[in-house]
Amino acid sequence: MDIVEHILAVAKVIYDQYQHMKYCKKQKERLIKRMEILLRPIELLQAQPLSKLSSSLNYMLQNMLDLLLEAQALFEKYQNHNMLERFMKAGEMLEEFANLNERFGDMGQGLSLQLQVEQKVLVSFQKCMVSKECCQDLAEDKVCWKEMTKGQQEGVHTEITEINKDFLTRMTFLLEMKDHILYKGEYYKSPVAIKVFKNPLTVNTKKVREIFEEEIRTLKRLESSYIVRLYGICIDESGMVPQFSIITEYCEKGTLREVLRKEQDLPWKIRCDMASDAAAGLYRLHQTGDKCQLHRCINSSKFLVAKGYCVKLSGFKLDQTESSISQKSKYKVPREVSSLAYICPEGLASLHHPYNLASEIYSFGIVLWEIATGKLPFTGCNSQEIYMKVYKQKVQEPLGEDCPSYLQTIINQCRSYNPSKRPTTEVIVNKLLIDQDDNSSNLTS
Repeated sequence: MDIVEHILAVAKVIYDQYQHMKYCKKQKERLIKRMEILLRPIELLQAQPLSKLSSSLNYMLQNMLDLLLEAQALFEKYQNHNMLERFMKAGEMLEEFANLNERFGDMGQGLSLQLQVEQKVLVSFQKCMVSKECCQDLAEDKVCWKEMTKGQQEGVHTEITEINKDFLTRMTFLLEMKDHILYKGEYYKSPVAIKVFKNPLTVNTKKVREIFEEEIRTLKRLESSYIVRLYGICIDESGMVPQFSIITEYCEKGTLREVLRKEQDLPWKIRCDMASDAAAGLYRLHQTGDKCQLHRCINSSKFLVAKGYCVKLSGFKLDQTESSISQKSKYKVPREVSSLAYICPEGLASLHHPYNLASEIYSFGIVLWEIATGKLPFTGCNSQEIYMKVYKQKVQEPLGEDCPSYLQTIINQCRSYNPSKRPTTEVIVNKLLIDQDDNSSNLTS
């Protein structure tokens, strides 16, 4: 068998392995796509005698074969692992596939240049595009794996829907506001927060249902173990006036800000896990839909903390549905932190600066700083002082020397004065959602 036939035979084996492997979805698909691109011009070489291939091309083809054999071995290594083995080896597996994918990109560039010189065959592998795709795929697979393992602990989620009141059990009072009463309860044995509206504006339940059905089309796409779950709406028509309730996931520890204030001696292991949870939630939001979806109000009160210190992004409401039920409350919760503490330098410089991804990443950097320090940002500073420190003096509040180096790096990048130097959420999760063993030496209590 000559080298071209050998390459095609190994590629067929890899394709069969790919079809039976159910994880590392993004990276395995990208690997197969790159392999297929490279195989098309190689198939044309079958008609040529081996003696007519130059030594340089033979060398590149041998490297291609070696890389394919390595890919075949990697598929074999993880294909038959059970769930426990996959969980224990998740970080190693994701990184190995990422490394292999990047090398396929490098191989593509070298082989395509050689083929263009000798065979006048054009194969496009741009270095910048390969690197970007590798970053995207690794981030997606890391977040998917994190969601999958967390989802197994939490149990199967139901669809966002209208909920029968009889399925809401063990209701206990939490607090009362001007326009609603908040209860804790259970829905199919899952802890939920139940927001019961007082004095509804309408008795037209049909109209409320229509608005609800329209609005949840967007929210259904935000399914993640790291985004506070919306279960649905409950419309109780048993009384003289219908009663409307919104049911969401209940996070027993409260906001991230509250946890950091109450538990100032949290070990680094928990702090780093909370940072990676928060990054996963923000990543999932940014990747929802055809273009980047922004939260537009990122701060430590928009992240809630559930059992086991699992951090979840919140702030997604049924705004139109709630507006149809009740007037918007004018009551404002007192803030511990000025909202300006989360605004990027360019946003402080001009009220007309458009809010964009870089703006949001800066805000997230402040949240990560809070997780790492347990402190409030710019404590004691008024609005003018924050403006002077952040925009004029380019101040970054210091991190403790005991903060793990990889966490320091990503926090400082997020808080960069130059918006072009701030990372995307893909880069952030690739830094934060890493194999715990790799950073065990950094995670001291």
